[in-house]
Amino acid sequence: MTASEAWRRALWEAIGEALSAHIVMLRDTAIIDDASAAALLETVANVRQGAPPAIEGPLALVAAFDERCDSLSAPGIAGGARIGRTGHDLAATAQWLVLRERALSLAAELDAARSALIELAEQHVFTLMNAWAGGTPVQPTNLAHFLTGAIAPLGRAARRLRATYEAFDRAPLGAASLAGPGLPIDREETADLLGSEGPVESTFDALAAIDHLVALGDDARDAVAPLQRLVGEFLVWSRTDPQAFRLADDLSASADLTLPTFRPARVLERLAGEARRVERSADNVARTALALPYGPPGELGEEVVVATAETLEGATRVAAAIPVLLGESLEINRAWLARNAGRDLVTTGDLAHFLMAEEGLDPASAQQIAAMTANRARQEGLEASAIGPAMIDAAALLVIGRELGVEIERLGAYLAPRRFIEKRTLLGGPAAPAVREYLERERERLHADRRWLDARRLRLAQSRENLEIRTREIVASSA
Repeated sequence: MTASEAWRRALWEAIGEALSAHIVMLRDTAIIDDASAAALLETVANVRQGAPPAIEGPLALVAAFDERCDSLSAPGIAGGARIGRTGHDLAATAQWLVLRERALSLAAELDAARSALIELAEQHVFTLMNAWAGGTPVQPTNLAHFLTGAIAPLGRAARRLRATYEAFDRAPLGAASLAGPGLPIDREETADLLGSEGPVESTFDALAAIDHLVALGDDARDAVAPLQRLVGEFLVWSRTDPQAFRLADDLSASADLTLPTFRPARVLERLAGEARRVERSADNVARTALALPYGPPGELGEEVVVATAETLEGATRVAAAIPVLLGESLEINRAWLARNAGRDLVTTGDLAHFLMAEEGLDPASAQQIAAMTANRARQEGLEASAIGPAMIDAAALLVIGRELGVEIERLGAYLAPRRFIEKRTLLGGPAAPAVREYLERERERLHADRRWLDARRLRLAQSRENLEIRTREIVASSA
């Protein structure tokens, strides 16, 4: 089934669901009698099970659904399902139902991606590595702390998606063409049967709103942005430091038999490309939606709805690939990362702290001596581990006019990468206790988000079950 066919099938199902809820409400408000409601509900169920026509656009699908219902209805019943609503509010409701499902699917995969990242981080609290900025190593850290740079924004993206869902979980049905029908329909009941928080309060807003489309597009882009940056960093590693990690053979195998040693990280490249497409699609949704005329966009807005659904689906695919990538497919070379963690003088930033804490120097003198020592080591091509008391004494003679006679053992406690990290126990720091506390807090946030998702899905399942029960009761009572 193509993406276009899947979209039409989903809309067709949603039209049938919304129409069933509407008919039940018409019966409960005594706008139609039991026999008419039963006949209409049976007809809707039959049409819903059929294949949708190969036409584009929710309004066209609603019209086709109505035509099939009319063709299967007795003369006195035909057209009864159109009472109290129009094609516009039914199409808007069907679109909302499908987008709601897409948003929940993205939320689920986003939570799975967060869980995979947290699990990977928990395994690498002691895996040393360098942190880079602007193509230059700046400080040693560990892989767990490095991964928090993706875990945190993913959590924020998940909560923004949750807020969007809660803000727009309201049914447009009952708005008719704009001002609502001239009948005493119960929009609250229809919304409840569809599992929402209630109807859209303004019937004008129910058909004219576009901010939910922009918000969902933005949420999809926010969901893939941290993953795109992380995958991009892995791609840089694969090109500049290929020994840092390896992917499973099925994810990186060469497609060119003439180059058996050529093993591009194709899964990373595909993920990065998919994430870029999501970003472009979200931009297009916002640009197109904001250009729509004020008022119900009708067919003009259908393109934006389809683009929003595609954006959510693309983001869902990217998020769904992360647990696969980070599971057994990714092998981290801990020894290699640790070997490079202390290079390029990345720990010499603590040399000034050492001179102040251990030698009692004032900050200005300590910083000047540390800078001179680091510059000399860099000029001589030395690493931080090669810095010794003689180099510090030479700089100290020039700055304060005397040697310090530091002990090499005490110096190592500041310049060794592992000791450098162990001192960073502050909130959010890279030391093992701090990282573990952070990951535990993220676990708790993830559990809360999953409970929210489970509650929303349970409510939708219960509303569908309730609608089916009500339908069977009405059909049975009429029989």
